[in-house]
Order: sequence, then structure tokens, then C-alpha cells
Amino acid sequence: MQERTLSGLVALLQSNALKQALAPYCLGGPYGRLLDADAELLGDADVVVFETEGLIGSGAASSVLSYLFHRIEGRLDGRPTLLVIDEGWLILDDGNFSGQLREWLKTLRKKNASVIFATQSLSDIANSPIAAAVVESCPMRIFLPNERAIEPQIMAIYRDFGLNDRQIAIIARAASKREYYCQTQRGNRLFELGLGPVALALCAASGKDDHKLIDAVLAEHGRDGFLPAWFEARGVSWAANLLRDDRGSEGMP
Repeated sequence: MQERTLSGLVALLQSNALKQALAPYCLGGPYGRLLDADAELLGDADVVVFETEGLIGSGAASSVLSYLFHRIEGRLDGRPTLLVIDEGWLILDDGNFSGQLREWLKTLRKKNASVIFATQSLSDIANSPIAAAVVESCPMRIFLPNERAIEPQIMAIYRDFGLNDRQIAIIARAASKREYYCQTQRGNRLFELGLGPVALALCAASGKDDHKLIDAVLAEHGRDGFLPAWFEARGVSWAANLLRDDRGSEGMP
């Protein structure tokens, strides 16, 4: 098994053209650390995350993403599965990957899987060659507030997503980071999540300062003590005390 690597394969190939094509993905090449190994380390947890920020735009993007898609699709066994693709514009810029996404949007429903596709700008989708497939395959759409939505050029993009002028005006007047506009086949509605302090402490910590604080708390308290310490750092002491009391009671005879 130790010899079943890309480097091992290249050593056995007789074709120089194939050798040259695979060389960048072998150890010693610029992308060898991504694909050349004798074991797969994708993990088997219920939640698995792949950071693609440094990957998109590199020469390895298409190959690595195609491999990940192949492995993820192979794990779909009928259990409810949610595939979240954040910063989708990075993916739409890659022709090979956007084509695979189009196929996923059409076929994964049969395997009890759904795709959440998130992007900061509707124009990223509108200008994509798979725009029609994305619009057709996403029956539920959630729009963030956008005060510029009523500008003529931007309104045209919202209309392509099935919104009328009244709905676009609602999006333009909605409160930033608080209200969202949901468009479904059953109807449309402006809504708020109404998150409490605990949910906000967990779900609204995405800024650079939050990441620095997360690293600091994790370094000081470790994984086991992270959550109570994090609630303390976010000013939710009562939740931290509940966690500590609960863990203390579990250790009692």
C-alpha cells in the first residue's frame, strides 16, 4: 500500500506525456502535498470542512476539487446530507468545478442530499454559465439586505431571480445583519432569526477579532474547556456556569 501513490504510479508509467502531466501533483512538485500520499485523511466525522481559499486560483484547483467531489459523492448513502458551498463565486470562476456543481444540483436530490450555495453577490451567479441551473435547482433563496438593490442595473439581476419591484424594495430597506428575505415556492417573507445570546455567541463570531479571540481561548483552555471559557469571553457567564454545573453532575457518583 505504501507504493500506491502518484509518485509510485509515475515511476511505472511509460508515457512521458503522462509523467509530465502528473509531475506537479507528486511529492517534489508544487501540489504534491495535496494529492500524493499512501493514505486518505479526509476524516469520517458527521461534519467535515474543507478550506479552499488558498486552493481556488491555483493550478491544482480543478484536480483537487474534482477529487473531493468524487469522494464526497461516494459517501452519500441515503442519509440526509447537507453540502454547504460558501463563497460560491470562487467555485463559479473555475469552469471544471462549476460544471460539476451543475450536475450536483440536478442529481444529489436523488441521494437525499441538498446543496446550500452562498455568495456575496448575485452577479457572481448571473454572470456564470451555469446561472440557469443554479436558479432552477434552488427552490429556496434567501437574500441579504442590499440598499443598492433598487439601482436599475442591480434591479435587473434581482428580477432574473424572480423578484418583482415590491420585493426588491423590501430587500433595499431591510436592516443589515438582522433581516433576511426568503423566497420559496409557497410564498415570500421578510424575517429575523431572533437569535438569543447563546446562539449569537456561537453563530455570530466570524470576524477577524473573533478568530483571534477563539485562538486565544483555545490555547489557554484547550478543546475540553473551550466552550465554557468562550461563553465567558462573550459575556454569557450564565451559560458557562450551566455547562460547568452539568459536567460536574456527570462526574458525581
